[in-house]
Amino acid sequence: MVLHPLDNHLWNALNGAWAGYSRAVGRIRLLSPDIARVVALEAVSPANLSTLAWAMAVGEEILVIAPQVLQSTAELEVQSVKPVLQMVADGPIPAAPDIATFRLSVADFPQMLALVDVARPGPLGPRALELGNFRGIFDGAKLVALAGERLRFDRYTEVATVCTHPDYRGRGYARAVVSAVMQEIVDAGRTPFLGVDDGNIAAIRLYEALGFTHRSTFYLSLVKRTGEAGQADR
Repeated sequence: MVLHPLDNHLWNALNGAWAGYSRAVGRIRLLSPDIARVVALEAVSPANLSTLAWAMAVGEEILVIAPQVLQSTAELEVQSVKPVLQMVADGPIPAAPDIATFRLSVADFPQMLALVDVARPGPLGPRALELGNFRGIFDGAKLVALAGERLRFDRYTEVATVCTHPDYRGRGYARAVVSAVMQEIVDAGRTPFLGVDDGNIAAIRLYEALGFTHRSTFYLSLVKRTGEAGQADR
């Protein structure tokens, strides 16, 4: 059976446009730790989980992004599992709010980090601007909302790190920055997709209003290396 590229999106990205940002160990790929401590598996199988355990140090934790829920093994203990809705926008982009957004640059990165620390959309690695374009909204010189690009593969580009400062929510800023990022993706001849916590109803409704539809569910499984020493301990 031929799988859709989004069925195992991280694996496909790390074997495509993002191959240079990861290393292969058997049939798993580990993202460069200065981006995020994340791993993709070609398939969730005993052999691939054993390979992952071998590549980790005892006590080390890493996030596995996969289309299935992971189960603990003798060498890997699942600490938590979070379901994430995968949404895709393959139609026209609805009209954006009349709110100015600006392309962010390295000079803005300290403010980007500060905003992410307050709004907590997820981690923002030091190489974020190397990996994709970001748009932001400013109140004077203060960055108050942002969204950007992350994974790119096949014809898809991921919209990620969507956040608004708590003091500025309810003004349509999230919609404005996401719309701006979507438009850049579509103008490049690509299709936007994203992942959203399945319990974040407000975000899901926003993305639906922007033309995203629920395609599938994938899982973020935080695993910890247990048992005997592996390759990373040597």
